[in-house]
Amino acid sequence: MVDALLGSTVQVLVEKAINLASDQIGLLVGFKKDLEKLKETLTLIHAVLHDAEEKWVAQEFVKRWLEKLEAVAFDAGNLLDDINYEMIRRKVEIQNQLKRKVCFFFSLSNPITFRCKMANKIQKINMDLISINEQASKLSLQPHIGAKDAPHVLSPPSGGGFIKNRETDSVTIDVSFVGRDGDVSAIVIELTAPNNNETISVLPIVGMGGIGKTTLARKVFNDPKIEKHFEKRMWVCVPDDFNANRLFGLMLESLKAPTLEVAGRDSREARVNKLKELLDGKKYLLVLDDVWNKESRLSRPWNEFLGSLKGTSLAMGSWILVTTREQQVATITRISSPQDCSLKLLSDDQCWLILKENAFGGGEVRDGLKDIGFKIAQRCRGLPLAASVLGGMLRNKRPDEWQNLESGLQRLGGGENSDIKEILKLSFDHLPYPSLKKCFAYCSIFPKDFQMERNQLIQLWAAEGFLHPNPRDMTCMEEVGKMYFNILLDSNLFQDAEKDDYGNVLNCKIHDLVHDMVQSISECKTLRLKESTEANLHDKTFRYLAMERSDGEEMLPFPQKKSFRYITTLFLLENRSIDDGLIIFLACLQVLNIASSDATELPKSIGKLSHLRYLDSSDTPMETLPDSLCKLYNLQTLRLRDCKSLTKFPNNFKNLVNLRHFDFFHEDESSDLTPLEIGKLHSLRTLLFFNIGKDSSQQIGQLGSLKNLSGSFEIRNLQLVRSIEEAKSARLIEKANIDELRLIWNEPDNSRENDSEYNQVLEGLQAHQNLKGLIIERFFGDQLSTWIGKLGRLVKFKLQNCKYCKELPTLGNMPSLRSLHLKGLDSLTSIGPSFYGRSSVHSGSSSQRPLSLFPALEHLNLENMPNLKEWMEATVHDGTVFPVLDTIRIIGCPQLATFPNHFPRLKKLKIETIQNGSTLLTNICSGVSTLTSLSLWSVNGVTKLPNVLFQNNPNLAYLELVDCGGLTQFLDFSFDDPQSLEGPNCQSVLEHTGTNNNAPQHLIGLESLETLIVAACHSLESISIPKGRKYLIALRQLNISSCNGLTRLSIDQISESEWDSTSSPFSSSGTCPPLPLEELYVYSCPNLISFPIDLTRTPSLSYLDISQCKKLTDLPKGKLCSLTSLRYLEIGPFSETTAELHSFLDLFDALPPLHPYFPSLSYLRLRGWPHWESLPEQLQHLSALTTLGLYDFGVKSLPDWFGKLSSLEELILWGCEKLENLPSYQSMRSLTRLRELQIIRCPLLKKDEIQRVAAAAAPTSILSGRHSH
Repeated sequence: MVDALLGSTVQVLVEKAINLASDQIGLLVGFKKDLEKLKETLTLIHAVLHDAEEKWVAQEFVKRWLEKLEAVAFDAGNLLDDINYEMIRRKVEIQNQLKRKVCFFFSLSNPITFRCKMANKIQKINMDLISINEQASKLSLQPHIGAKDAPHVLSPPSGGGFIKNRETDSVTIDVSFVGRDGDVSAIVIELTAPNNNETISVLPIVGMGGIGKTTLARKVFNDPKIEKHFEKRMWVCVPDDFNANRLFGLMLESLKAPTLEVAGRDSREARVNKLKELLDGKKYLLVLDDVWNKESRLSRPWNEFLGSLKGTSLAMGSWILVTTREQQVATITRISSPQDCSLKLLSDDQCWLILKENAFGGGEVRDGLKDIGFKIAQRCRGLPLAASVLGGMLRNKRPDEWQNLESGLQRLGGGENSDIKEILKLSFDHLPYPSLKKCFAYCSIFPKDFQMERNQLIQLWAAEGFLHPNPRDMTCMEEVGKMYFNILLDSNLFQDAEKDDYGNVLNCKIHDLVHDMVQSISECKTLRLKESTEANLHDKTFRYLAMERSDGEEMLPFPQKKSFRYITTLFLLENRSIDDGLIIFLACLQVLNIASSDATELPKSIGKLSHLRYLDSSDTPMETLPDSLCKLYNLQTLRLRDCKSLTKFPNNFKNLVNLRHFDFFHEDESSDLTPLEIGKLHSLRTLLFFNIGKDSSQQIGQLGSLKNLSGSFEIRNLQLVRSIEEAKSARLIEKANIDELRLIWNEPDNSRENDSEYNQVLEGLQAHQNLKGLIIERFFGDQLSTWIGKLGRLVKFKLQNCKYCKELPTLGNMPSLRSLHLKGLDSLTSIGPSFYGRSSVHSGSSSQRPLSLFPALEHLNLENMPNLKEWMEATVHDGTVFPVLDTIRIIGCPQLATFPNHFPRLKKLKIETIQNGSTLLTNICSGVSTLTSLSLWSVNGVTKLPNVLFQNNPNLAYLELVDCGGLTQFLDFSFDDPQSLEGPNCQSVLEHTGTNNNAPQHLIGLESLETLIVAACHSLESISIPKGRKYLIALRQLNISSCNGLTRLSIDQISESEWDSTSSPFSSSGTCPPLPLEELYVYSCPNLISFPIDLTRTPSLSYLDISQCKKLTDLPKGKLCSLTSLRYLEIGPFSETTAELHSFLDLFDALPPLHPYFPSLSYLRLRGWPHWESLPEQLQHLSALTTLGLYDFGVKSLPDWFGKLSSLEELILWGCEKLENLPSYQSMRSLTRLRELQIIRCPLLKKDEIQRVAAAAAPTSILSGRHSH
């Protein structure tokens, strides 16, 4: 087996040893000369490594020389690390014993045996290295120019076109998606087509590796139409071995289902039942990404998977998208779709566009590079992945480097996928540093499609010794790691990056072809065990081991423990714990990951892992950590995420003097779960929270020495800080790397004292100018510090439950502020001019330049401010205010009466719990013209919606009215283009009964109305929409409920003279094209009498609920069974007159025999009257029905045709007070899927009868009682 990383591995090991030796020279007594000799020899060897790396592939002797050097350098590094560990141990012990500081560590008082032992080992390694250096001369290996800088070649260079932390989203177009818009459109149309009568349809997307199948599927998956059409969406990357149970588990993960807390939670039955619970009756989209027909064995597991999946939801219209490279997979999996989506290769022009955008980031193509670039694009052979990777390689490269790459591509071979594999390998070869190659190759330890967290990856690289900063420019390991990460991201070897609110990359993935390449080049160093084997482990060159098992397989037995002696990284990915017996064989271990295992404790011998730098015990049930953990003096990263059972830390936690990342967060803000004396961990960079305590070891001054804290940081119990001096001792103003700071006060032990003390404390907590997010909670002062408004890079500011705060700081001049959330400011009465700041600045001796106020603000929340009365306009002349503000939410500000209207781009506005809403709403409407969404909740004082609201906002897409009790008029002939209308508790709303065909022009917006919801409007008597235009032609949802005074729904549109037909589904005359109505909900309107609707005009209806309207006599026209897309139906009771039973039953009359009868209906609730003594016989044809509820019927016996409801899973009988007999034993026995039976308020139904049915149908749950409805 050829080690493709041999040269890079040796480079990294030698450099690591050189750096360790350099660090220790001058600190040691007894073998200083030996160390100097070791460093000198290593440096000489390092000088010829470049030449050796070029020759070793062709020259076997050079390869053997490198292999020997690798082994010696590995031993040298471990030896030097042992010495370093002993130095740290002795220093910690001396400090703990409060002895005087010892400069020369190995003094005469130190153990002689250790010095002798180390000296002998160093001398032995020196002899080996001298021999290796002599062999280098015999092999004619030549020194490389610049080799004298060997100790720091791992550090980032400067200049020379180096890629420096470029913003990864600078590309101006979606280059990953060139040429695929037509494919997306076609797939979306097919997946959302109405009248799909299949339970599950499957569409394969077929194409060679790197052609963009996953990208296409993701684009479809995230399409707004898809999000709206499917109630559930799941994305699963399919393992190479197609295992149904494993897929069901991945589907649950995609649905973010909680962990199954039942016996046999990993069983197929448990997972399928959980999926059924989540998907039952729902239309879903499932993407199965990268399916293989491994060894032609797909057919059987696919059929098993599909068979189980079909039982989870009988709703019609669910889809599976399958991406695959194999046409045979497409043939096996395709269902209902007329043909596969077979992706074509891109044109050369399209490949050049992708390459150009990646190489130049949307900038101009440099002179002379277009012709060369197009030739390179031609070598991509139509594969977007190849174009992206090559474009990333060429970013910031010189013209001669472009020419060299083009020449190199000419030498590549042909054949399917061979070019892309060679291009990916070429991109690896062109990575600029050996250490970067090692970092990238290390990623092979993760499985395919694994979402790699950036910070975790960098911490792993650091633990393995791949990141060595240059002390001359004061960079740190993490900065080198970020640089490497960005190079790989810019090169498109990493992809699918996700970012936080501040633009920081959180995680990324590797394309499966790139993963294959990484595995191939690292196979000599990395081993992922999926089956019981230990033969490979006997090769001592293996360094990185991940053990995992597939679902349903037995846990792997550990290989022989002696096989672990050279392992430096161990991932136990199979719910197993680690014991003391294994620890002694892990002498070289630097990384240990047992996250998500069942381990209840760490072994007491964990402290013997002296080389350990990374320990991940996240998501384990551990309650305590062993004291021996504190002997891991080299530990850099300790991850304890989601360790919710953890109750304490060891007392000597402060001994972890090299700890840089402590990843632990406890939700309970009142908890004092914080390690003692954490201020002694001077290297700490990641600390998610700090609980201030009364003990000196937990006071805020502990933070003063932690100058390198970064990321998000939270300080709790600030009420215990009593002075500005104490607050300043945290030295937050010096912590330049904190992105987000959360400051939290709790209720003080005694009554609140003077404001000045709290104000001074906040003043002393001044943050660094680099801060991007600030959250202040429960601050007890009355005045916020002015330093807040001076944070020029602040992106997000939250001020929550600061009930004594009387005035806001000046925030309008903050150039980066995008999100502002103000909540629970009980004492704030006015938002005035000081909130905005300066609107102009002097630009010369006498002139002034206007400024934009809140130039970047996009989201603004004002919440729970009971005394806020006014929000004043900004005083501006030529400047602008809120130029990009998109969303405002005002909630719980009952006295707010004035409101500005300078919102040139406002789209979404929500107002809730306002007393004097009329003035407020008028203020807003007078200047806003861009609204797409308006929500009014509990807005009193509004008698009608102002005409100008609808006249000025033609794109209004959402209108919600909730608990607006004073509203007496709604459609004042001024409603322009809302797409959604909601209104609970809106008394006397929507009263307009005019029938003039020439309806007001300002109601034209109703043509694009998609959702109309009115609820709990108890004084409302009618809802009417005027005739005369093609109103409501886009209506998709109508929701009206709990309107006690509502008697009539008159929504009848007749088009103007150019139209001959009605264009509303609520018309009783004329003809019109089908309407896209999907959801109709009319519920609990006890006085509703008339509601004319023709069901034949709503073929897309999937949700129909007309229930609890007990006076309704004007039933819908048409047959319910014409609604072939209907999935949910709840109907009745209507008028109590006996004659209406026949009208009710007529709704269920069948269409012609060949017409499918409710092919999609899975959920049905029928509500009747006690004197209705029969059920619609047509119910027996509902083959897809999974849930049936019968309420308040007067039937005495249920018919035997119930046995025909073969898909029934839940049967509810409620309030059937005359019911005595259930269907026969034989009929109930036919209901093989019945799992739940509810019988409530059926007094004549005897217990024996219920037991007889239970014995026949064997439901898993039976509920029987006299509960009221």
